[in-house]
Amino acid sequence: MAKVKLHRCNYTFLHTNLDACWVVQKALDEQGVEYEVVKEGWGKGRRPKVEALSGQSKLPVLELSDGEVYRAESKEMAARVRAGGVG
Repeated sequence: MAKVKLHRCNYTFLHTNLDACWVVQKALDEQGVEYEVVKEGWGKGRRPKVEALSGQSKLPVLELSDGEVYRAESKEMAARVRAGGVG
């Protein structure tokens, strides 16, 4: 079972740096972090599961192995992953 859960949008086919979720997923892949993708609802509307988890509705969100829920802008999240702060 994966140690980290990546809550991301359903657009898993979109692999560009314009997709915030892909930016974080790519960083996880580059660092060899084992993770599970949890696809969340479409659009930028309400996401009850995400809101319950993180207190807001934006994606991506990481659930870390120590129970921390982490949400920031995708570039900041990717930088933390690359610095070894996730896993």
